[in-house]
Amino acid sequence: MTDEKGFPIPYASLYLVELQTGVTTDDNGHFQTTLKKGRYTLEVSSIGYSKERLQVDVVGDAQERNIVLHERIYQLGEVVIGRNTEDPAYSIMRQVIAKAPFYRNQLVSFHAGTYLKGTGKLKSIPAILKLSKEVRKQSKEMLGKLFVLEEQREVTYAAPNKWTNRVKAYANSFPENMRVDIGITTVNLYTPNLFDKVSPLSAGAFSYYRYQLEGSYAEGDHVIDKIRIIPRNKNPRLLSGYLYVVDDLSCLSSAELVVEEGGLKANIRVVCSEVSVGAFLPTSTSMGCVIDVMGIEAEASYLCATHYARVQAKKLPANGQVFPIETNHSQLAVSKAQAKKQRKIEEQIRKLTDKPDLTNAEAYKLYKLTAKSIELADTLKSLRKYERPNRELQNDVKTDSLAGKKDSLYWADVRSVPLRPEELESYARKQQRLMQKDSLNKSGDSLHAKKKTIAGKVLNTWLTGQTFTTKDKDVWLKLYDLTAYVPEYNFVDGLWVGAKLTGGLKLSEKADLNFTPRLYYATARKKLISDFSLTLNYAPRRAGNLWLKGGRLTDDYNGESGESRLYNSAATFLFSRSDVKFYEKSYLALGNRMEIANGLQFSASLEWQRRNSLQNFVSKAPLGGHVEPNVPENANYQFMPVNNLLKSSFELNYTPAQYYRIVKGRKAYEEPLFPTFSLRYERAFPMSSEKYVTSYHRLEFAAWQTVDFGMFNRFSWNVNAGMFRNAKQLQFPDLKHFVSTRMPLTERSFDTGFFLIDNYRYATADRWAQAHMSWHMPYLLVKQLPFLRKKSFDEALHLHTLVTYKNSPYSELGYSVGFRNVARVGVFAGLNRLKYSTTSVSVSLPFPK
Repeated sequence: MTDEKGFPIPYASLYLVELQTGVTTDDNGHFQTTLKKGRYTLEVSSIGYSKERLQVDVVGDAQERNIVLHERIYQLGEVVIGRNTEDPAYSIMRQVIAKAPFYRNQLVSFHAGTYLKGTGKLKSIPAILKLSKEVRKQSKEMLGKLFVLEEQREVTYAAPNKWTNRVKAYANSFPENMRVDIGITTVNLYTPNLFDKVSPLSAGAFSYYRYQLEGSYAEGDHVIDKIRIIPRNKNPRLLSGYLYVVDDLSCLSSAELVVEEGGLKANIRVVCSEVSVGAFLPTSTSMGCVIDVMGIEAEASYLCATHYARVQAKKLPANGQVFPIETNHSQLAVSKAQAKKQRKIEEQIRKLTDKPDLTNAEAYKLYKLTAKSIELADTLKSLRKYERPNRELQNDVKTDSLAGKKDSLYWADVRSVPLRPEELESYARKQQRLMQKDSLNKSGDSLHAKKKTIAGKVLNTWLTGQTFTTKDKDVWLKLYDLTAYVPEYNFVDGLWVGAKLTGGLKLSEKADLNFTPRLYYATARKKLISDFSLTLNYAPRRAGNLWLKGGRLTDDYNGESGESRLYNSAATFLFSRSDVKFYEKSYLALGNRMEIANGLQFSASLEWQRRNSLQNFVSKAPLGGHVEPNVPENANYQFMPVNNLLKSSFELNYTPAQYYRIVKGRKAYEEPLFPTFSLRYERAFPMSSEKYVTSYHRLEFAAWQTVDFGMFNRFSWNVNAGMFRNAKQLQFPDLKHFVSTRMPLTERSFDTGFFLIDNYRYATADRWAQAHMSWHMPYLLVKQLPFLRKKSFDEALHLHTLVTYKNSPYSELGYSVGFRNVARVGVFAGLNRLKYSTTSVSVSLPFPK
């Protein structure tokens, strides 16, 4: 396929009307397909060119057909856009956005066949990686060489989210030890987030995008409007490119989008065809991607051709109409209530659709009304008020046993594009590697190679962990990664050396049991450290969790909100700095947590402890430096002799109007719309024995919420207050401790906590109150600089305040930049009685759980 000057047209779309089949050209304009004898109607199109409709007669042997497309001529009437005149694109896009919820849910079911092809080429890697001999060896086999992957699938979809994929054939030229999957089989252009970016069809799109009408053209019975989408700022979470709108239906016929983030740039084309009346579905999807990140340069491409066999789609209701509700006898009362709501929505929709044009606010309202109308018409909707339909992708992928053994004749039949010489060469290289491997297996070196492979698997399991399951998945054993074998180093114990594992048993469809033991040897203290956790998960709709825990270990005095033990271990080993202070605890605890009403969780526990202070058993730091005493920095601290404690605790957490979904049989909460409130009571019992001397009542209240303003602004707040009553002989671990640290690298989020004071500085046995507020936004200070505006990090302001009995009020003001709460750098200023005290820089890097 070429243009009028003979230049190839890459990624053009060919649609066979009778077969509802899409074919895509490659980057050289070539295509191929296999057809039975007969006459076919072929619609040929490419963005920027006029669509051609051709008759093709297939009579026998292979035929070659060269197609020339003519450059599209767009018609744009005289439009004068002044200061108070908007571009005609806005009127069109308001209709598209208002109807997006319908088109997002238009498909009831379909069955389709797909051909997918992806290629990748690694062009360069950082020089520092080449210092490794193994990396140099692997890079020699990879750099500058093209790798290709092909798949033929049958895809079945059933609303709202059930996908069945049958892989009939696959082939690739990637190395045998590298697993590569093509995840994209189809694209829904109407989702609020498109390619993990803010969609130009989302409800609030007018706040993030500008629209410009580039022209219109006739295509069959429809008029197509070409609309340019322009981000209002250079935020990497926004798209750019063009949308092609079917004017009378307000749906998309194709899209040409650009995704840019960091060192990645992808050009994506999606071409849709009218596979049934009023239903435009993707028949051709292609992507070209260039990557240049931290010295890694690569390029990749992807194309997918889809042919539909059976399609069932809803028809767009006429203006003012909503979707009818199907009823059954068990839902009759609910359906009457739904019908009443539908009539109210119908009247609102009618008033809006009768208007010749919509404002942005009216388009947004119509978007919401249409979405609500679809939700009410959903016959699969739960009768429970706050249960949402499970939109988790149910993707069942099955691979035919002979899928990887298809020969070249088979592939010649199913490919929609011929292989390029570079792709043929890539397959030839892999064939040569496999022949060399077979030759090695037949020689005496095969036993050595197998031993090497087994040793590699054992090493990989030790480094990264692995979960083993029985065939029916009713029993499992999880081995953890390297950090579970040597999890800690401190001046009290030395190095912890041992192991941790988890075994599980499925008791029924609604219950499972997990047992997690840990056993370590403390090299300096020469003691065994061990604990266990036995957990029963039951009543999945009520998130039931019964647990029994116990053991003897070295614990942090600030056990409720202490600093990361892993980060403290690194600081202790490398810099002789131990911010965490330790005591010995033997304990046995029994507890239960369960939801007693929607959004209302109740937990209760009973725990026995025996505690005593510890001293350092390491006298010399590994890399030199001073060994700090194991004494918390707090005026209330006293040496703790051996003592026992028996306590119970009760906690209520409540979130009003808490929506949820059932995921894998268990209740999963959505992001709450309202604050969460928590009330906690803890009681330590006075006992007749001399060892049970500690007794107290502790009452605590907390509330927190995170509120999103649009797509990019987020405000979070958290308040907490409490007090001790009738406290007698409290030991230091019993005090109220706070999220605080002076470590420059912390696992804590900047949204809650203090970053300039010691872990134990404000621990109290009396009354306290604290408040935390954070506001995240895309642009504040440094991102106003032109060369940083397109970067994907955000900025945030933080305010933290703490008041404790007999201590002056303490506050911290902070500013940070980073990627949500994944990684951030912040600068904080401390204030005592609103007077400046100190400043410091901190890095927040939460360790993956």
